[in-house]
Amino acid sequence: MKKGFKTKLAILMLAVSLPATSLFATSNVDAASASVTAKQNKVVQTALSLQSKVQYVNWKQRQEVKPPYKTDCSGFTYLTYRLANIGVSLVNKDDDDQAKVGTKVSWSNLQKGDLVFFWLNSKNKSDVGHVGIYIGDGKMIHNLTAARDVVITNIYTNNWYKQRFVVARRVIK
Repeated sequence: MKKGFKTKLAILMLAVSLPATSLFATSNVDAASASVTAKQNKVVQTALSLQSKVQYVNWKQRQEVKPPYKTDCSGFTYLTYRLANIGVSLVNKDDDDQAKVGTKVSWSNLQKGDLVFFWLNSKNKSDVGHVGIYIGDGKMIHNLTAARDVVITNIYTNNWYKQRFVVARRVIK
């Protein structure tokens, strides 16, 4: 082969191997925004991939090392973020502690990957008792009960969740 052809071929192979975003990024803001979107999508995809691999159990019986994973709602959010590997570590597997991380988000401003918290005890409506991950279009994925395991629920149309909303937290930046 001629020397010029080898050089052109090497350049072509390098260009093909580069991510398309590196070729077209126009500013750091655009790149950062794309990065956040990519992280959000990875968390959602990871959560969806766990639907048939997680069984709901009491927090004392957790096993989150290998499938089938056994955990509760906060363990599911913890596991999802750990497996997504996007640089976000939830503080631990307790929903009360998870409700304090990140940035507070309003009910009407949810984005993919946000953690959404609800009360269960009517005597203490500020006490978090359940957590899920917002996946877009008004829906959340969460590890609900031993009878139903990981499910997707529309929290905007389901009055149970609308009435019990405590806080949402954005942990992806």
